[in-house]
Amino acid sequence: MSAGFANRYVGIALLGGLVGAAFGLLMAPAPGTETRRKVVGRSSVEDRELLLRRAEMAVELPEDEFDLPASA
Repeated sequence: MSAGFANRYVGIALLGGLVGAAFGLLMAPAPGTETRRKVVGRSSVEDRELLLRRAEMAVELPEDEFDLPASA
């Protein structure tokens, strides 16, 4: 690959990134602080629910899986 082609590729990639970032800022439905608050709030609620489900599954496991064989 020639240096000119590589420079052109990098330039196009940077331009695409700038256009995408500008479009994202213009089309954002809410200010950044509000969006971050929603994302953090949603993830913490989902994390708690997942933890509770896993705890319930652990309690429901048969006790036989935790018992050692009598011959051991």
